[in-house]
Amino acid sequence: MGIEKTMEFIIEQQARHATAIQQIDERMARFDERMARAESFIEANAGMIRQLADVSLSLARHAQETDRFIRELREVQAHSDRRLDALIDVVEKLTRRDGGGS
Repeated sequence: MGIEKTMEFIIEQQARHATAIQQIDERMARFDERMARAESFIEANAGMIRQLADVSLSLARHAQETDRFIRELREVQAHSDRRLDALIDVVEKLTRRDGGGS
């Protein structure tokens, strides 16, 4: 009877081990699923971050172009102001001379 009890014990232990291994396999499968979802999430976010960086660079370039355009407009405006001031001076001189000569 000693051998039978030993064999029963071994069979019970194997059954327990088989159950434990099955539980470990199930946990690993759930872990693999979670990891796959996490990797998917990370990849999606990396893509969005790349897009955000591209948009930011584009906005920076447009801001530089706008600044350059505004500087050019200021220069043109300053030139126009100087020419208008010169024209006003000429008109004032002519009106004084014509007004003073009458």
